[in-house]
Amino acid sequence: MSSSSSCEAQNLLIEPFYGGSHKQLIDLIQKEIPECHLVTMTAKKWHWRSRVSALYLAQNIPFCTKYKVLFCSSVLNLAELVALRPDLASLKKIIYFHENQLVYPVREKKDRDIQHGYNQILSCLVADMVVFNSQYNMDSFLSSIGKFLHVIPDYRPKNIADQIKPKCQVIYFPLSDQVSLVTQRLSANQTLDSEISSSSSQTIDTETSLSNQIESSGRLSSNQTVDTETSLSSQIESSGRLSSNQTVDTETSLSNQIESSERLSSNQTSDLETSLSNQIESSERLSSNQTEDSETTFTYGCEDCESKSSHKQSYYQNQSNQNSSSQSNKHIRLSCEQMQVVQEDCRQENTSVLHSDQKTRPLHIVWAHRWEHDKGPELFFEVVIRLHREGCQFYLSVLGEQFTDYLEVFENSRATLQDHILHWGYLPSKAKFLKVLESADVAVSTALHEFFGVSMLEAVNCGCYPLCPNRLVYPEIYPKQYLYNTSNQLFKTLRRFCRHPEVPRQHAVQIDVSKFSWEKRRSDFKTLFGF
Repeated sequence: MSSSSSCEAQNLLIEPFYGGSHKQLIDLIQKEIPECHLVTMTAKKWHWRSRVSALYLAQNIPFCTKYKVLFCSSVLNLAELVALRPDLASLKKIIYFHENQLVYPVREKKDRDIQHGYNQILSCLVADMVVFNSQYNMDSFLSSIGKFLHVIPDYRPKNIADQIKPKCQVIYFPLSDQVSLVTQRLSANQTLDSEISSSSSQTIDTETSLSNQIESSGRLSSNQTVDTETSLSSQIESSGRLSSNQTVDTETSLSNQIESSERLSSNQTSDLETSLSNQIESSERLSSNQTEDSETTFTYGCEDCESKSSHKQSYYQNQSNQNSSSQSNKHIRLSCEQMQVVQEDCRQENTSVLHSDQKTRPLHIVWAHRWEHDKGPELFFEVVIRLHREGCQFYLSVLGEQFTDYLEVFENSRATLQDHILHWGYLPSKAKFLKVLESADVAVSTALHEFFGVSMLEAVNCGCYPLCPNRLVYPEIYPKQYLYNTSNQLFKTLRRFCRHPEVPRQHAVQIDVSKFSWEKRRSDFKTLFGF
């Protein structure tokens, strides 16, 4: 596809793999840089995009004498494109490396396809500027060129890295504005959390409190009105710590009850029960009313919640029933009890109901990566299945996009872990994806091939405790306390968190994510285009 007004544009943006982080970056640039013309291909079969996209693009990029800058990702063989379209040779050519193929992990040496790495080397030689998304990406690429070209049987080129290095620089991948909004919201909530946790009187569970009132309402008579009013007034004072929109809703609802309670008599007990029951139902919808995004992460099912006792069903019994439903409907159905767990764990403004369950809610683990070999799913599921067999209680969300390769480890593991799963599969909506990250406690990476790790930083932005391998790009970004050296270390850490889920929930991650925001990186990208 291509954007309109191509002959009025000065900046030509090309993305042969228009999906995921590649799409996110190119969309941000198009939004911020004026006079851009965008030409893309769908995010499918990246091996083929790397090999042959130049020919298709050469035929479909409009001829325009006003182009001054060409920006593309390293999926494109820029050398081939320029050879096929000599009119583009005079442009300022910028290539951005989301990843490099020189150090791509292969199971067997014979499996390495030299063409992909070779294309990237040629593209760097043709480009005027070569930009990497991390220092590790740049260093690993430049240091591997000599060894990579050594596979050529004879007539090996020399000093290629020396020719490319002066063109290179690092500009961290920018997280989207949508993620920044999540950070601002979480920052405000963390402030409220710390205030609430400082006092034991602030651990009120709203639904439990209201449920107790329902149970006691059968004993209410006209001489108990004062006690009821006092109890409800206490909740109003507690609700003052909620976000502004929650405070209005809660105070209004409780005030209505106070007015109603003044008219209570022995024959009005059932009216109070109905009023309080309606408030519980209203509180269960609070989370969806608080978000600006009309999309919600979870579809909640409460078919079995006609009475308070149904809220007390065990986690595994409820989850087992819901998983069979989710397989057919392709979304999560939770009991009312689990719905409250997820709502509370989403760290939204309703922080007054959060802390009473900090130690009892099962840990929520998220793995959010492409479903491919280089992201190490085998290691992840090995560890998580081990947790399952040791009887650890935890929730599990396995997100990420699956392209062409089918890995049996996903379906095999899903059958074993079915009772733990909250969400399984790709979420095309960014808002829904971030909602799941907000609901999680720990984000895990088991990558064998990573040069930045967008989803892990997005998870940190959403309040997750990160656990990453002590290799690749991770030591560049994450302090040692978030890195593991072996699968056994990962297992032991997750097991400890399963036993003490309040530990990651109360931890403030020691990473300055703001330096990866688009707000901080905007000027770097504008400079590339001469602004």
